[in-house]
Amino acid sequence: MVSELDAICIIKKELRVESGFEDAECIPYKGKNIVATTDMLTEGEDFPPGLSYEGIGWNTVAANLSDLAAAGAKPIGVLVAWGLPREIPPDGIRQIAAGMSSCARAHKTRVIGGDMNETDKIVMCGTAIGVARYPLRRSGAKPGDILALTGKLGASAAGYHLFWSKKQKLTLTEEAIKKRFERPIAPTQLMSELNLRGLVHAATDISDGFAAAVHNLCSASGTGALIEYIGLPFFEGVEEFCKKSGKSPLELINLSADYEVLAAIPPECFLAAKRTAERHKTHLYEVGTVLKKEVLLEKDGKISPLSCNGFFHFR
Repeated sequence: MVSELDAICIIKKELRVESGFEDAECIPYKGKNIVATTDMLTEGEDFPPGLSYEGIGWNTVAANLSDLAAAGAKPIGVLVAWGLPREIPPDGIRQIAAGMSSCARAHKTRVIGGDMNETDKIVMCGTAIGVARYPLRRSGAKPGDILALTGKLGASAAGYHLFWSKKQKLTLTEEAIKKRFERPIAPTQLMSELNLRGLVHAATDISDGFAAAVHNLCSASGTGALIEYIGLPFFEGVEEFCKKSGKSPLELINLSADYEVLAAIPPECFLAAKRTAERHKTHLYEVGTVLKKEVLLEKDGKISPLSCNGFFHFR
């Protein structure tokens, strides 16, 4: 069976593109770049049982905006192709649209249109469009750069499991985790400003898992990295969830869906980047350093290779 990476290689070869299939694609236009990305989400795989219609709409838009955030682009609009089963109630359609609109407003943009088709289950394919003078890419990281995250990890994967568990009685922290899964916020405004001010060398979103993001950035930049486990920021209640579920926090954050960004920041720019994050009422978490080669993890005083675990289609 073909793997996701194999499929991408076949497509890129046939289309004769070299840098495509990253977080977002760039088209030079009048001294700037139009930045576009597309993401498909499906009922069951991306939308777990019990997720509200509004949550479906919100996640559809957020998934696409997180890719613009990784490119440091300012979002200017989102298109959505809807695949809906015949039996969906009219109010369900209204709630999905309301969720899209609410998410777009939270990110200071809007949904501008799309297309519709009949499908066996809900399938949403979004296309987010943004603009940046010099879009950020995965390449560009340099040895010595600080690796930083724009937010806390694990809530999306933990929330996904909580939805599937159909647990009726939740603790306050579990409720917060589910809410975070249902209403994620991508750091579009922060990354746009960091990029505009030239404070970031390279970036990628971590929607396919933290370790996969680290490897993607290092592979594109021709570098390695040292990740410090002690510096990884976990969403409140995630470590408690892991103890109950028997999963390790590192395993959980490699299961994808956190719409945060991993950025390589020059050491001399890190203080300015942190202050910028504070103005956006958020925080940059230092999680490691870019090395010349090898992708490593330091945990409990021991250093070992960081496995390239993450979410892949056709697995």
